[in-house]
Amino acid sequence: MKKLITLAILLITLTITGCTQTKDFQIEYNSLSKEQEEIINLTGNRIFRYNLENLPNDKNYQLNLVYEVYKDGKKVKEEQILSSWYEPTKEKLEDTTVAINMQDNKIRCQEGGASASLDIKEDISQLSYHYFTSGKKIKLGDDIYLFHGVKGDKGILYSDLGLLSDKDVNENIKENELNVFVKLQCKEIENK
Repeated sequence: MKKLITLAILLITLTITGCTQTKDFQIEYNSLSKEQEEIINLTGNRIFRYNLENLPNDKNYQLNLVYEVYKDGKKVKEEQILSSWYEPTKEKLEDTTVAINMQDNKIRCQEGGASASLDIKEDISQLSYHYFTSGKKIKLGDDIYLFHGVKGDKGILYSDLGLLSDKDVNENIKENELNVFVKLQCKEIENK
């Protein structure tokens, strides 16, 4: 009888802890096939796709794609390209994909069913660039740097993009004539 009670307690404990564990909110680079990349590169496009997994369902927050421009080490522009709002729900939120297409003087974005575009003055085709190619856990309040285009000698490497501090950004942009970034801003919204 003791073994049966112990087994029942063990099963209940495993069930409760297994059901209440939540997976981390994260972003994962979604690579294109080599053939797709070759074809896209021939058109002058730059396309990046990211999966957002395990979106929080217990908070008010907004996911923004933001375009930033720095000239001679100073921020001169910050524009929101696309914004999605999320509210608390009892339902599990579906994972979503963020897609970014950059060509010449235009940025197009999609997230879930929303899409937007932004005309820019900077010609992306004239810049050296790096983009985020790995995965990261995300917390609300984080900025994830997805793209860095540069006209100058010092850029942020693929491996270093993602979560960057202001110090990291400032250290890597100060010697360049022009820096452009696209970042995912994960912003918690306070309840009113």
